[in-house]
Amino acid sequence: MHKKFNYPTRAALSKMTTDDAWAIQMYLAELEFPKVFSTSVFFALFKVQKLGSFRWPKARRGQAQGLTVLAFTDIRLLVSTGQLSNPVTSSKRYADTGALLLETVLNPPTSDRSISAIARINYLHDRHRKSGKIKEPDMLYTLSLFALEPSRWVARYEWRQLTDMELCAIGTFWKSLGDAMMISYGKLPSSRTKWKDGLHWLEEMDAWSQEYERSYMVPNINNKLLGQSTAKILLFGLPSWLHGVAIKAFTCLLDDRLRASMMFPDPPTSYNTVVNGALHLRKLVIRHLCLPRNSRVPYFADSATPGRYHMLLYRGHPWYVKPTIWERWGLFGWNLWLQGGAIPGDDGDKYVPQGYETSNMGPSFQHGKGVDYMNETRQRLSQQERGGCPFAFA
Repeated sequence: MHKKFNYPTRAALSKMTTDDAWAIQMYLAELEFPKVFSTSVFFALFKVQKLGSFRWPKARRGQAQGLTVLAFTDIRLLVSTGQLSNPVTSSKRYADTGALLLETVLNPPTSDRSISAIARINYLHDRHRKSGKIKEPDMLYTLSLFALEPSRWVARYEWRQLTDMELCAIGTFWKSLGDAMMISYGKLPSSRTKWKDGLHWLEEMDAWSQEYERSYMVPNINNKLLGQSTAKILLFGLPSWLHGVAIKAFTCLLDDRLRASMMFPDPPTSYNTVVNGALHLRKLVIRHLCLPRNSRVPYFADSATPGRYHMLLYRGHPWYVKPTIWERWGLFGWNLWLQGGAIPGDDGDKYVPQGYETSNMGPSFQHGKGVDYMNETRQRLSQQERGGCPFAFA
């Protein structure tokens, strides 16, 4: 890959284009580290869902430092209405967020699918950002999670470390995406003097996000409820007698600050030993015994209906999954059916087996809305040099 992309020096990295950054990131996500990349995104979503339920120091009379009051109210609303205890509602939120994220990240930056997904994301955030209920630090922190979690997970659990070129590609791609979402970088030290390259930008995002978490990620009962809700999605497909073991293993993968904020107990030392030992063994096996992967890992597929797409992976409930014979009656399908879970094609159109439409993603009350806004956003992004270097005129 380093031969294909000509960025041999740090000076050359400053000229990396978003198109090249996307191609390098796709190589990492689909060929080099697909399992760790997809798992890290799940945990990034996990942190994003907690964004509104962090407790704010010195917050009074509905005002908060750094995080939004609306997000906190939304979490309390989810709790009071029972949406967090409803596995179907919870899994739908993750499915929609995941689908929009995949559309944005896995399609070329200048493609209609990527631009349409960004337009939908911007529309869903627009009214909250305009009203001040979602603050710019919220948006910046969310962006930082998707930019940083994959590289953090690779550093901890994969058979090799990412190179400077690969890290620069991740930073370049997400900087470009943040520009498309009109996210302010005013909190970063070089926001005025500008960054040398994607690696420089990523380093500053890492330092800022860690300081942000130290200030605001603290124990909160809503965090605990949200963690329990997410755990139900994580346990999807496992027999009930394994749930206790799986939860303890799951908490071994959480950093200390996140685990404390969710009020999860520290896992037993024996679990840490086994989990970390197994992951270290995986490193050695892949490094010394496995051949390079020769086919890309797919995440979604086209539907028979133009403009609709099927998810190939799912958690909790089969949202947007095509009910093929294999999906329904393969080993995984039989396992779910025996446990009383929903498999693709169950309950008619409840889980939208015909596939999702990007323009209708999000809460049900937003279906069919935002057409004009999204058209304007698509036109704006199509006229920009989205495939070029985001630092050329930074």
